[in-house]
Amino acid sequence: MGIELRSLQFDNLLVHETKQLRENWQEGIFIMEDFTLNEDVYQNGPIFFSVAPELNEPKFGHFTYYLPINTTVGLSDETYFYFLDRFDIEKAFALRQADQEADFYAAHKKIKDYANDQQVELEEMFYCFLLEVYGEIIIDLYVPLKERSTAL
Repeated sequence: MGIELRSLQFDNLLVHETKQLRENWQEGIFIMEDFTLNEDVYQNGPIFFSVAPELNEPKFGHFTYYLPINTTVGLSDETYFYFLDRFDIEKAFALRQADQEADFYAAHKKIKDYANDQQVELEEMFYCFLLEVYGEIIIDLYVPLKERSTAL
């Protein structure tokens, strides 16, 4: 499957942000899964996360993990999570099964090269979606277009 132009939207999300080594990207997913076990909320969409580069620290990234849930929640006592009513991206280049590349960063480079060929500017961060289908994990990578990009 090739690179496609897509949009996406989710309502009612738990969010967790952290700065960590890029190679430890799965840690936030485990934290999100543990949170739902201890609260009266249910996951109703795929866990996904964004990665933004950390200036002067190439081994680290700023990770934001998102977990779509079934209802609105108040998290006044919570220090590690917050609630987001709505998440949407109007335009992004998407690559399905991004793990067929060497890693997420190689897939991100592939999308960046494609955008460069199309003369479209992209945001620096990207979103990685982990979709479970018949017991297998499919990885989708979304890279938002910059708002001033009007080519597409």
